[in-house]
Amino acid sequence: MWLADGALAVVEDIPARICGECLEQYYDEDAADALRVLAESGFPAAEAARVVQVPVFSLQGRIRRRIRLPDDTTFD
Repeated sequence: MWLADGALAVVEDIPARICGECLEQYYDEDAADALRVLAESGFPAAEAARVVQVPVFSLQGRIRRRIRLPDDTTFD
């Protein structure tokens, strides 16, 4: 989840349920409420189970656009 200051917070150990028909993953009301309360409290750092450092990469300036070749182009 992204915090108001742009930081990233990771929440683990969220019990999920799986629909027996469509296999969609969802959270029950108790898990959703606990997550909502945590989010509303602003994810206080003092309550974090642990802190991890996460590298963030960007593809800006790394994407090379391909040149479209004519349909009749062949390669040997």
